Amino acid sequence: MTTHIVPVTDCVDIAANELRATLLTATQGRDVAVEPFVPVLPAYSALNGTFAMRLLAESYPDGTVFLSTISPFKIRPKAVLGRTLKKDMVFIGRNTGVFDWITRDLGIAELYDISGQYGEGGGFVSFAGKYVTAPLAARVAAGADLGDLGEPMDPADLVRFDPAPGTIVHIDNFGTAKFTGDLPSTEDGARYLVTVGETVIEAVYAHRMMSLDDGAWVLFPGSSLGMYELGRVRRYGLDPHRTTVGDVLRIEQITGV
Repeated sequence: MTTHIVPVTDCVDIAANELRATLLTATQGRDVAVEPFVPVLPAYSALNGTFAMRLLAESYPDGTVFLSTISPFKIRPKAVLGRTLKKDMVFIGRNTGVFDWITRDLGIAELYDISGQYGEGGGFVSFAGKYVTAPLAARVAAGADLGDLGEPMDPADLVRFDPAPGTIVHIDNFGTAKFTGDLPSTEDGARYLVTVGETVIEAVYAHRMMSLDDGAWVLFPGSSLGMYELGRVRRYGLDPHRTTVGDVLRIEQITGV
């Protein structure tokens, strides 16, 4: 059975080609497929990375290996390797919070600190994602035992997120935002005032946003993990220069149906 490697990374320039080439070379002759890279946007956002990884875990087959090369911190966190309880999925990379959502929902069957593979005792590896993490992911995909690559780690040491309701976890290429939390009313026609930073938007709730007039702002049930979304009908939505992942939408219902 083919094992899939899914890289979740903010490397989107030539570094992505280097990572892919490393994975292809390391898995040559093996029944392993290197999947299209999942871009983390904005760069350094482990919050967007944890959302993306959990979303794709919904669709990829059991046994998939998720490789993260997001490293946003001044001090390097531990490198970790683990396997989920449900779906038998493997995750590998720095302990930045990117493994939060997938492990909350799918559980943890085993977890290891693999920092020793990176020369943490005094050495430094530039672009360790290419030279260390990717080859390790290839070894795991080819059947290596996780326990041979590191020391057991307490799951309580995984970095966790606790986003407030309304926190944006993803903004797509249409400017549509996916966010955490619920809405007071999900009746078609309910009206809301949505504030994010200095931007104030009047929006209406609809089960199908595209049924409304061009340019209307709409809150609607999205397609991702049961989350609601904020978007604009057949127009670009949130300005990426003013709004980003991690910002919090303040949502106030102003009228009923």
